Amino acid sequence: MSDDREVHSPASQVEALGLMAAHEAAIAELYQAYAEALPSHADLFTELAEEERKHARMIAEFSDRVREGVVQVKADRFTVGQVLDSLDSLREHTARAREGGITADEALAVAAEVEDSIIERGYLIAADDDQPELRRLLRSLSADTSEHRRRLRGVREG
Repeated sequence: MSDDREVHSPASQVEALGLMAAHEAAIAELYQAYAEALPSHADLFTELAEEERKHARMIAEFSDRVREGVVQVKADRFTVGQVLDSLDSLREHTARAREGGITADEALAVAAEVEDSIIERGYLIAADDDQPELRRLLRSLSADTSEHRRRLRGVREG
């Protein structure tokens, strides 16, 4: 499902932020499914799931500020289609984890891919002309995502 609309109006900014919060919540659901399916890695995936739920809350709170007209999001940060495609993929991985049959190596690889894709797509890169509140949010999300990558890499290599 592709939708190449860019984010322009305040209403579409709020819609896009809602999708981003839903994306973070979907990552949390995936990690929670991994925690339940893989007792040997339950602590790691439970912690990551909680952090992703925190991200969803942070984005939702920021979205409220956009809705109030206090802050704005640049139009070219991402397209709705990119987020929708990623949501579909996350839901497929979550369903597979809940059905069973996923190995720890597969789960760790998917989780690493999820975290890498967020960084590589540049969603969390703050631009000089972004408003300070948005820059703070993006820096926080980026730092957490980098930490997730580091932790996953450590477990995979350890």
